[in-house]
Amino acid sequence: MPLHIKASDQAGIQGNPIFDPVGTNEYIKAALVKLEWKANIPIPEAYKFLGTDIDFGKAGVIVESQFSNYPFLLNNTLRSELFFKAGTIFAGYPTQLVILITKALMFPASNSTLYYEQAVRQLTALTDHHVFDVPIRLVGLFEQQNATVPAIWTVYSSARYSRTIQTRITRQCQIISGRLASSRCLLRLF
Repeated sequence: MPLHIKASDQAGIQGNPIFDPVGTNEYIKAALVKLEWKANIPIPEAYKFLGTDIDFGKAGVIVESQFSNYPFLLNNTLRSELFFKAGTIFAGYPTQLVILITKALMFPASNSTLYYEQAVRQLTALTDHHVFDVPIRLVGLFEQQNATVPAIWTVYSSARYSRTIQTRITRQCQIISGRLASSRCLLRLF
């Protein structure tokens, strides 16, 4: 999948390219729907206190794209555990597996957003103490470092929280490694 980026609206780095969760979610949704996954499946009325919907479901598998703040990982995993134990049906099947998709630390992003390496540590600690029974597969989105890749640059009608696209173009993006292997990269557009 292409790298989706947008301009930061954070003080001190305004205008710098950062990971675009909206564009990434749109791309994942379009790809999975083509493969006959159901999208935005309503949560049953009995569990509406856990949110409105799950992102995707098919044949007992539920998928959550987790690009928001890191505490939401626990919300998604805990409610998935409840759905698993309750045998909650999504897309015609009881919940049997959860897949969580998140971005890697390498991508500059909005403050406090979850990254893959952090999710690994959280889920490892929880599974080490047998908090969950539901099988969980964690998927991390990475890109090649010290390379130039095509990227989808999106400008939204409002800098914060907008999903309304003003412009969307393909640009070349150079991904420059951070000083440490465990640090964010610099994204440079051409």
